Amino acid sequence: MKDTPTQSDTERDYAAGYARIMWYAQQARQLGWRMSERQLVHEVMHRERAAQIREKSKLPIIGPDVKSAAWHHGQADALRELLREQREER
Repeated sequence: MKDTPTQSDTERDYAAGYARIMWYAQQARQLGWRMSERQLVHEVMHRERAAQIREKSKLPIIGPDVKSAAWHHGQADALRELLREQREER
């Protein structure tokens, strides 16, 4: 039987994925690193694809390295936010 996450699990996973990307972005800024718009778009596509695969999967979510679709959506949204910020800086 497939694990069905509760609403709070989904929100928590989304927030964790979003926060993770924003934390990495902050660390990168402190080091003077910056991703190109092309790289950010590429990463958004990867995260959305991972979320889509997770949503369609019939396998249960088990293990520490397996992330939920909400986690991947949170990361994709954070990357989109970074892309918006970079475009506004120009």
